[in-house]
Amino acid sequence: MDSEDSDGSNISGAVYDEGDPWGNYDEGDFGGVVVNELDIDNELAIYDIRNNILNDRDRDDIRAFYLRIKSNMSRFNFDLMRRSFSHKMEINSLYTITRRMAVLSDVNVTQYDCCINSCLAYTGKHTELDECPYCHEPRLDKDHQPRRQFMYIPLFPRLAAFFQSPDMINKLSYRANFQHTVGQIHDVFSGENYQAMKSRRVVVDGEILPHKFFSDERDIAFGLCTDGFLLFGRKRGGPSATPLLVKNYNLAPHIRTHLENLICVGVIPGPKQPKDLTSFLTPFDDECASMAKGISCFDSMSCQVFTLHAYQLFQEGDIIAIEKFLGIKGHSSSCPCHSCIMKGVQMASGANKVFYIPLQHPIPLDPDSPQMIWDPTALPSRTHDSFANNLKLIGDAKRITKKYGKQMEQFYGNKEMPALSRVNSLDFGRSLPWEWMHLFAENIIPNMMDLWTGRFKGLDEGTEHYGISMDIWEEIGIETAASTINIPSAFVRFMGNVAESRATFTAESYAFWFMYLAPYLLAGRLADPYYQHFLGLVAIMKITLQFEFTVEQIDQLETRIIQWVSDYER
Repeated sequence: MDSEDSDGSNISGAVYDEGDPWGNYDEGDFGGVVVNELDIDNELAIYDIRNNILNDRDRDDIRAFYLRIKSNMSRFNFDLMRRSFSHKMEINSLYTITRRMAVLSDVNVTQYDCCINSCLAYTGKHTELDECPYCHEPRLDKDHQPRRQFMYIPLFPRLAAFFQSPDMINKLSYRANFQHTVGQIHDVFSGENYQAMKSRRVVVDGEILPHKFFSDERDIAFGLCTDGFLLFGRKRGGPSATPLLVKNYNLAPHIRTHLENLICVGVIPGPKQPKDLTSFLTPFDDECASMAKGISCFDSMSCQVFTLHAYQLFQEGDIIAIEKFLGIKGHSSSCPCHSCIMKGVQMASGANKVFYIPLQHPIPLDPDSPQMIWDPTALPSRTHDSFANNLKLIGDAKRITKKYGKQMEQFYGNKEMPALSRVNSLDFGRSLPWEWMHLFAENIIPNMMDLWTGRFKGLDEGTEHYGISMDIWEEIGIETAASTINIPSAFVRFMGNVAESRATFTAESYAFWFMYLAPYLLAGRLADPYYQHFLGLVAIMKITLQFEFTVEQIDQLETRIIQWVSDYER
């Protein structure tokens, strides 16, 4: 490979200098090779040129870029490093490096206008709007420039880049090499939905395509994960942002959740959570449709051009994010659950008007109305088709009167079609599971602690005796803080006084405290049968964290959960 000349020229006749970080390539030309033809010979030539386009300065820039990303180095420190070693090497500015990385990686960000409060992105049906329909803030400023933009980072170029590395290609073979054993579940590929998909044809926008799901061993399975996070400190209600992360299921379970293997396709900027999440997912939905149809890609191991397909299996997030994914009203409707169609009862105490779903509703005041009782062994589940069917009924009702339509929305809990519905890879009844961290560590555990200490929604014990007095709770807090010095840091990070510093507790802290410290700290302090009931929940949580299950174990777990809930409501 020729090194760069003094005038900034590199191989292939392309010009690259500090003032032109994109490189001076003629449109449709890559170092003399015409790229507007899609035949295989030209594609192989293009990939060969891309593999040889790096010069010595590029390599130095890549090393510097990698150092900054891995070390989370600030721009100030990066510039300081450049100046400090300028007598040894020449490193380009961060702006130039960033732009050059976009060219070399073929990952180019697309910007979409969005609401200044991040209510929605001006995509799809909102493309022509001049103001946000939720907060009525204008789209443009006085200079007719967008007030805020959402940057989408395409997924496919990064998936295609995996096939330039033989090591990554071997790692991606986990899915193809996965051995499914009937009656055993030890990964997402053991699930009924995935196993059924392999015999189904792919459908995009209603068009049935000739290929089936995962018919090629290089096809990629992925899931989309999202959750809001606070930008400053841990004060509830502060400014937040919402990342959109892709989890690559083709990687083995022990590495697929590592930070370097999660793929960010964008961050909804905040300062608030989006009201119309679907609008921010429109470019991702378009890309999912393209990847389901198949996009040309080069395999560096076989030196062949092949058609890469990628399909989404799951959507993951907290309860609010899942409700927005599915387009349902959630706990403000009489059908609040995203998994079943059980009807709730409204909690009218104080300002809290959400709907709660007990297995046995309170006895109605009207003696002619039957008491609603649900059989926990045969709950009525939502199905994939029920979302479209309910919305059709709601639409028919709205054509009669707007008020009737609102009543039907309240009854069914649906308000719009789920996001990412162009490809038939998702089952809206089963592809959005309840996420362990949010279900237990962010909801049930803090609520149980509030219930024990009399802080849960202003409720007292009534005729029961499950409360823990504040002086005993303070003792528990002191013992929690003192126990930290005896716990290896690999198990859990530092935990403070649970009675005084709960604001510093993370989901990890709550889960560890509840499962491994509380059984000892609450012994003799939480009265029976509530202490035994608490231990039952700990046992359930530990079972759900197992790496492998049999169908029989899942049936037993279901029985334990039903018994725990029934005891709780008794």
